[in-house]
Amino acid sequence: MGRVALITGGNGITGGAILEYLVRTSATDQWTNIIVTSRSPFKTTVQDPRIKFIALDFSESSIELAKKMQDECAKATHAYFSSYVHKDDFAELNTANRALFEHFLGALVKVAPLLQNCTLQTGGKHYNVHLGPVPSPAREEEPRRAASIDNFYFPQEDALIAAQKGQKWTWNVIRPEAIIGWTSKPNGMNSAITFALYFLICKELGTEASMPTNQLYWEGYDDVSYAQLIADLTIFVSTHTHCANEAFNAANGDYFSWRYMWPRLAAYFGASATPDQIFSKPRPIEGEVQLDKSLAEWAKDKRAVWDSICDRSGTLAAKSTFDSGTWAYQDWVFQRTWYN
Repeated sequence: MGRVALITGGNGITGGAILEYLVRTSATDQWTNIIVTSRSPFKTTVQDPRIKFIALDFSESSIELAKKMQDECAKATHAYFSSYVHKDDFAELNTANRALFEHFLGALVKVAPLLQNCTLQTGGKHYNVHLGPVPSPAREEEPRRAASIDNFYFPQEDALIAAQKGQKWTWNVIRPEAIIGWTSKPNGMNSAITFALYFLICKELGTEASMPTNQLYWEGYDDVSYAQLIADLTIFVSTHTHCANEAFNAANGDYFSWRYMWPRLAAYFGASATPDQIFSKPRPIEGEVQLDKSLAEWAKDKRAVWDSICDRSGTLAAKSTFDSGTWAYQDWVFQRTWYN
């Protein structure tokens, strides 16, 4: 029998990449059906008769979810969880995302007797990269570091491992760095849209598109994870027994410096930025947080500028794109004085 995939977060960067990967690389005798879920209406450019969409909200209880999943998901053999709900407040973020996975997993084991593997995507926060410097590249076998802020990746992973004990199915965890990819719908960590809005508005105003970060992050080196690479690794480890019950990091491995990358991105959108950026604040100490300027503050009076760009270009429907700018999230990323 062919495999049946169950992909959550179908509108997200990774969920969409896994869907696209299966459609592009597999035949019907390999993967007979691809079940995709999301809380909001599904939007994709991928077409395949094997795709079946189910609207599910994982904030609901496992009991309620099981009722909605039992018909379509009964034949699922491989489950891929990449759902995420964004909250600017860390306490709310951790509570919400811990519940999402626990509710999904509880329902999954009830309705999928043919399950062979469940793969959970977490990320660099597993190593506390959001709190301070970490080894790069990180090693999967490194012990967890104590964190001052609850990290929802830990209870998610613990719940997965506990649920699998004594079962025939296996588990995997994929830990990417900052994910580079695209989606048909915006999401809470979509840096690409935020960068595009910032550069285009700076171009319109004729102002320098300086990077809103600090001197250490600007000069340091960073690593990212391409969504298609994550998808390739995810499918491979979940379908090969010698990879069973292990966590895997997923990173491109091509380190770069924002000092040289940022001006290239600006130039792509016709904005101006220099690798010799001058910072107004003194050089910070590694481990502190600092922003030379805040994107969230910058964006407060820029909607009218974006609207005028859309009016002139005849793309009135794009005015709502401004609401998809993740300004506060990007401030959180760029305030670090350390990097991956």
